[in-house]
Parts: sequence; C-alpha cells; structure tokens
Amino acid sequence: MRHLIHELPYETPLAAGRYQYAQAGQPTGTLESWRLTAAVDGYRLLRVDLDARAAASGDSYLYHLMLNPAGTPERLNFRFFRPGRRIDGTLLFEPGRVTLAADVNGARHEATAPFPAGTLFWFPATAGLGLLAGLAPAGAANQPALTLDKAADFAPLPVQLSARPGPPETLMVMGRARPAHPLTLTWTAQQRTIWLDEHHWPLKMARGPLTATATRYVRFA
Repeated sequence: MRHLIHELPYETPLAAGRYQYAQAGQPTGTLESWRLTAAVDGYRLLRVDLDARAAASGDSYLYHLMLNPAGTPERLNFRFFRPGRRIDGTLLFEPGRVTLAADVNGARHEATAPFPAGTLFWFPATAGLGLLAGLAPAGAANQPALTLDKAADFAPLPVQLSARPGPPETLMVMGRARPAHPLTLTWTAQQRTIWLDEHHWPLKMARGPLTATATRYVRFA
C-alpha cells in the first residue's frame, strides 16, 4: 500500500483492508487498499490507496484524512496521478467553510466552499463513502454534503445527498457469509449503494455494473 504520509510510531492500528473492483463481474485491475489508525487525543487517520495502474485508466489516487475526536474531518491530503498529469491537494475544514490548496501539474490553484455545521463529507473512493455510514439507520433526504469533483481537478463540490437504507442482506465476502445493511446514496444524477457491516464499514460498493468488494479485511481493535 502506498502512502502520502507514512504511519508513525505513536499510531495504533484499528482496521485495514482491500477492495477489488469488477465490471459486470470481471476484475478491472483496480485495487483499493485502506488503513485506519488511532492517533493521539482521540484523533483517527484514514489512509487510502486507490490503484488503477493495472486498469484501463492507469490512474492512481492517494488520500490521507484526519478525523477529530468527534469523527468529523479536519484535513484531507490527496494526490491524483497518471502519466502526464498530477494533482496534489490539501483540503482544510474550518468553521463554516473548506479551503482547497492544490498544485495541478505545477500550477497553483485555490478554492473555497461553504461547509455549514451538519454538512457531511466524503471523498471519491469506497472507503471514502464509508464516512456516510451514519445515515444508515434512518436515511436522509436533501442532506447538505460535500465531496471532491474529479472532473474539475478535485475542487470542493457541495451537493444535496439522499440516503435510503434497505433491508438486511447476506453477502459472500472473503469466502464466508456476512450480514450487511445496504445503503443507497444519491446526489446530482449519481448513485452508489454500499453494504455496511456491524462496524458500519463498507463490505461492498456498487455503481451500476461496477462493484468493489472486500477481499481483505481485519479489525485490530
């Protein structure tokens, strides 16, 4: 697994895993590895390596998210790269707004977006969608949320998010049956379904015929 910021000695591993992506049941070559650790004073760090170098796109995405003791984001570092293109960015969460500072192929870009209290956030990855698991019990309609717009150099994108929980299902994951709770997320003509385990973590994601399914998953604490 590649990292933007390597794990430090004071961090305690909490969980880790990997998803394999498939299109209509056929592996695409894309793998997503993730690792969640506990830092000091109740902070947690989520690292994600979304590696599509073996897929048709050849893209790579690295994320490093800092969550405060309340479970809300404080800072996201990210990197996107493919041959001939690279974006490095930092998204800072402040009261009422987010600020993005990014370097796009050597050119500096900055942007801000409103981030009112109660706004949710996720980044474009299956593990990133797990940040929305708190919507699972009751669902939501027109929930203010923010994500990153990959089509606009990862600019912050405010959206209205709807979440619809479904009845419990049983998934075959890593060779055994696992209970899971589906949650369908809809925003701006986009839709994803994630299946959450008892720890409110995605075991699977679906976007039409594209799926990401856990092939490795361990809980340390």
